[in-house]
Amino acid sequence: MSPFHRRLACAAALLLMLHALPETAAAQGSADAYPARPITWIVATAAGGGVDFESRLYAQKMGEAFGRNFVIDYKPGAGSTIGAAYVAKAAPDGYTIVSLTPSHTISALVYASLPYDLNKDFAPISLTSKRPSLFLVHPSFPAQTFREYIALAKQNPGKYDIGTSGAGTIGHLALAWLHNLAGIQVTYVNYKGGAPSYTALIAGEIHGAIGSPAAMIPHIKTGKARALVTTTTERIKILPDLPTAQELGLAGYDYSQWIGVAAPAKTPPAIVNRLSAELAKIVRMPDVYAKVADDGTIMIGSTPEHLRKYIADESARWRKVVTDSGIKLAE
Repeated sequence: MSPFHRRLACAAALLLMLHALPETAAAQGSADAYPARPITWIVATAAGGGVDFESRLYAQKMGEAFGRNFVIDYKPGAGSTIGAAYVAKAAPDGYTIVSLTPSHTISALVYASLPYDLNKDFAPISLTSKRPSLFLVHPSFPAQTFREYIALAKQNPGKYDIGTSGAGTIGHLALAWLHNLAGIQVTYVNYKGGAPSYTALIAGEIHGAIGSPAAMIPHIKTGKARALVTTTTERIKILPDLPTAQELGLAGYDYSQWIGVAAPAKTPPAIVNRLSAELAKIVRMPDVYAKVADDGTIMIGSTPEHLRKYIADESARWRKVVTDSGIKLAE
């Protein structure tokens, strides 16, 4: 390259740098002043559930840490996709965030088209927690253990009614995966949410259901439901004698309810990292842990990159489950 062309190339590079400086400075200035107003925290599920409780707890603590209100806004419906779509289209300025759950990782399998891509249209902030679920039966059911349950179901294919939180929901998928690995056939009764299926189980209208420890342990203690297996790879402290599915030979089975927090894609990394670092502190606070982790919940508070990989891995895993087992997501 001639001296003239070298000088020309250097001048062009300098112009590009100077052109980028105002935008970079503006972004940094915005991050330094953040937050200058209240932050909207979208909960894509109905009020009153575990996601709501945990999100409100974090929002209160985040407000105290940042000196600005974190305001919960409910946008439930369509398998949690309404709330996710709202955040995906929001301004990437750190003033709109959302609680993500396993439901979001199966949305692309359930719906023919979505107005967003979970892996591209969000800036992950933190995986805050993971919690186990329990597979339970009504106390009148003759099986005392999960192995006995499998044996009875194999003798009576399709006889037993198992409640789900709805056709094509993550709870439906988790149950179908569990029963497919066990090699048994049951009849799924799809309710509009987990709570109605719990009510039906306690009333003896169905034989079994999947439920969270927080919701079901009071009924286990009073003898209104019997837990047969936990869905995660480790036993939970509150029910230490309850085996995991993997312990019983269902290799690879690992289902957790989890909560992650994300912002719209292109939210400045400095803002994302500030939110992530604060959440990591909050989930480790003794008073937060005491309120959330009594039911076996694992508090995490991860980096943004950890949540990004976790979402990608979860999406791929559920797609493989559906493909390998032939689970029908809708009726």
